Amino acid sequence: MNIPLARLIDGIIATLRADVIPNVADSYARGQAVAVIDLLNNIAPRVEWSHATLVGRIADKRRLLDEVAALVPGLPVADVAAAGPDAAAAALAAEKAALDAVVGDVVAALWPRRGEPPCAEATRRIRAHLQDEMRAEMKITRKPLFAEIASGSGGAGA
Repeated sequence: MNIPLARLIDGIIATLRADVIPNVADSYARGQAVAVIDLLNNIAPRVEWSHATLVGRIADKRRLLDEVAALVPGLPVADVAAAGPDAAAAALAAEKAALDAVVGDVVAALWPRRGEPPCAEATRRIRAHLQDEMRAEMKITRKPLFAEIASGSGGAGA
């Protein structure tokens, strides 16, 4: 969830138009691909990332930055304005991205001092946070349909 949802949908539509539809020989299948574009165009303004997920990730990042700042005073922990839990998903995603940038700045500042005990602990906590975040992403990511994609079949797993 690192890019805006609208950009993701626009990318899917562009790929269908530029790479898929021109290479589909069957007119029925081409029509189905165009129907998918139509569907995406109509649902795009109506969907957004899950508020609960974004609010939770933001809280986790703020907690991490507070812990790291307490361990190693003087780190470049910039203050990121809170969008608030009732903000639109785009505002929450922007807040999360800003917090990710702060985490990156903190890592850059910690890395040369990573052997010092408080910096090593701060680095360990950041690593654990990133691993937890990746595990959460993997739980909601469906397994790819490589075999079906490669064979061109549309099995029941789709």
